[in-house]
Amino acid sequence: MKFRSSLIVGLVVGCLCALPLTRTAAAQAKPAAPAPPAVTGPSKIAIINIQEAISTTQEGKKLTDQLNARFAPRTTEIQNDQKQLAGLQKQLADGGNTMSQQAKDELSSEIQTKQRDYQQAAQNAQSDYQNAQADMMNTVGTKMMAVLKSYAVQHGYTAVIDVSLPWPQSTVLYYNPGTEITAEIVKLYDQAHPVAAAPAKPAGQQ
Repeated sequence: MKFRSSLIVGLVVGCLCALPLTRTAAAQAKPAAPAPPAVTGPSKIAIINIQEAISTTQEGKKLTDQLNARFAPRTTEIQNDQKQLAGLQKQLADGGNTMSQQAKDELSSEIQTKQRDYQQAAQNAQSDYQNAQADMMNTVGTKMMAVLKSYAVQHGYTAVIDVSLPWPQSTVLYYNPGTEITAEIVKLYDQAHPVAAAPAKPAGQQ
């Protein structure tokens, strides 16, 4: 994946004896890939919930914890903005009969501005979190594919089907739970990609 031979020149000058040499050199330079094993019996299909597998590996859990810690300040900020907005809305509702029209208009304008800013901040935070989460899933998922392929070959599976999404997003209408290999793949992944234990905190630190 990731060679222009002298065959054409040899044909033009009529040196047919060069043809076997050219083919031999090409074969030595690029060995033919082994053919996949032929399926001689009935198809053997396995089922996996790839999203669950990724998120339940030790590495997936660690990266998820890091992701949540990274976005925790933004989550707190958005929650505080929401509380402030709710307070202003209550202030407007409670003072409806005592506030001047000008005060009402000014407070309403402030509420609209804060509501717009809150909604924009919440949407940006959600989008950023989803993008970071997708990067995390790809980090683990790319390595998991190698584990999955090795397992499938060793156990003679002709196909492995992902059922992360429910119907109708997924085309899978039914499968026997006994064919699911999610837990096995998680176990093999953790063995192949162990996560180092967090360093112990000094005595007295929380």
